[in-house]
Amino acid sequence: MQAKQIQCINSDWANLVSRAIHLVLARQEVGYAQLASELSRNGITESARSVQGKVQRGTFKFAFFLQAIDATRWSPLPPKWEAALSQEERSWEYRAAELLMGELALQPWIGWDSLSRRLEDIGIHLPPDALGLEIEDGSFTAALYFQCATVCNFDSSSTFLDMLSVYEVIKACRSAS
Repeated sequence: MQAKQIQCINSDWANLVSRAIHLVLARQEVGYAQLASELSRNGITESARSVQGKVQRGTFKFAFFLQAIDATRWSPLPPKWEAALSQEERSWEYRAAELLMGELALQPWIGWDSLSRRLEDIGIHLPPDALGLEIEDGSFTAALYFQCATVCNFDSSSTFLDMLSVYEVIKACRSAS
């Protein structure tokens, strides 16, 4: 039964993330080929086919989500997002980490232990130490960003995700356990 729950969590959250990036592309009227071209202008080598695969799978890193936001010139950006994206001298992983840790800093009572417990409530099992390392080095997935946004109520998450859909995923994954 645990494998079914993990598969549900992974695939349902991947679908939400895929929908979030599709929303970005649709609102900005950007296709896969154009996104790949814009990414390459920013020094990120991706083919239209690889971009399409990432977007459809929804299993990409949050850094890629930020790259897509930047490449499509999404506007208006939530203020913390704008600040993170404007740090052009920094790596995308650094920007991703800065953004998530900046959001978490607004709730200083949430440390790695409590964040891990909150994620556990929606079926995401990450030990506090591993969670902290993943976030601090910016290697976390877009799904993990939106999972943290959900359990910590980041205002910016509703810019990209329909919260009713998020709650449906949580409900479905809980019933699978």
